[in-house]
Amino acid sequence: MTAESPKDGKRSAQPSPGRPRDSRIDASIIAATRELIIDTGYSALSLSAIAARAGTTTAAIYRRWSGKAQLVHEAVLSAETIPMPDDSGDIRNAIRVLVETIRVIFDRPEVRSALPGLIADTVADPELHNMMIARLAGNLTAFESRFGQERRDDDRLPMLVEVVAGTAIFRILIRRDAALDDTWVNEMTEMITGRWPPA
Repeated sequence: MTAESPKDGKRSAQPSPGRPRDSRIDASIIAATRELIIDTGYSALSLSAIAARAGTTTAAIYRRWSGKAQLVHEAVLSAETIPMPDDSGDIRNAIRVLVETIRVIFDRPEVRSALPGLIADTVADPELHNMMIARLAGNLTAFESRFGQERRDDDRLPMLVEVVAGTAIFRILIRRDAALDDTWVNEMTEMITGRWPPA
């Protein structure tokens, strides 16, 4: 078994495969992480506290995740897929679907609590960064082609998604109590769709 680094609390390498993972333990760890992140915040969250709440051990956590950042990422950032726009020609409705999906991803108590610290760790961890972008990317081909939002060079997200997700994240970071409500969805939709003439 690999040793835990005292500096950053991460294993230097993933342990070799062993017996199959118990999905019940996985679910308990994820649930405990979501509960504790709301109570303690990201910085004060510890794997030992998560293990105690989940009724397991820190070793069991390290067999599944490389460290706190990766565990919190999986626990709080759901893999919401952005629904494909329909063929009705209603661009405003299609944009609203995108904005609403971004709102669903970020507007949960555990996400709001974790986001400031998690973003800092994500920037410093290329693997975690790739995971976060992959969750946001989803299947955006239809949106890109329909709205002229082709990806530039090696960008993994089209500008439209950067604008909506970036606005939501900025709002949470700058104003922790600011709502991502229906009014926000409506205003973002109107602001974006102002560039397209009515169908």
